[in-house]
Amino acid sequence: MEKKKFKGGMFITTRDIQIITGTVNDRVARREHLNIRDALGKKHGRITIKEYCDYWEIDLAETLEFLSNNR
Repeated sequence: MEKKKFKGGMFITTRDIQIITGTVNDRVARREHLNIRDALGKKHGRITIKEYCDYWEIDLAETLEFLSNNR
């Protein structure tokens, strides 16, 4: 299995959420990040891209490729 180089970190940011959802509003992205974090029972502010994908039931590989091309 060939490993691909991924641009950026493994944690999803509000900017990443804006890119994925197409929203320009930072406040909406922050609220979504907070809602997911709360739903996952996390006390700290970081959620991984995998957790985000699992939460929304979207394909991780496609999301990583999309983010890598658009970050």
